[in-house]
Amino acid sequence: MGTAMETKEKAYFEDVERELEGIKRRIYLLREELARTYGKDSPMLVAHDRHLIELAEYVDWKLQVLEKGTSFDWMTSRGARKDIESDVSVLAPVDGSGPDISGGYLGG
Repeated sequence: MGTAMETKEKAYFEDVERELEGIKRRIYLLREELARTYGKDSPMLVAHDRHLIELAEYVDWKLQVLEKGTSFDWMTSRGARKDIESDVSVLAPVDGSGPDISGGYLGG
């Protein structure tokens, strides 16, 4: 059984996830409504469609940032997204045995 703080944190993150998922869903519904209203080949849809897709992708990216960047256990949370990787791998730094050259301007 978790503490009151853990319970409050879980409720908060579940609310944030639910709201952001709702925003993303409404953006996709808006795209569908624009297509029905103006037609799939209309200049209005063409002008706005790319921006709406980018907006939905941005919200999805922020969800991923929240899921990876917090100590909250999204995998066991109710309604957690299952497509988020929880493991991260980082390459070890390469031992520079030669001269130390920066990537900047080397001209004279």
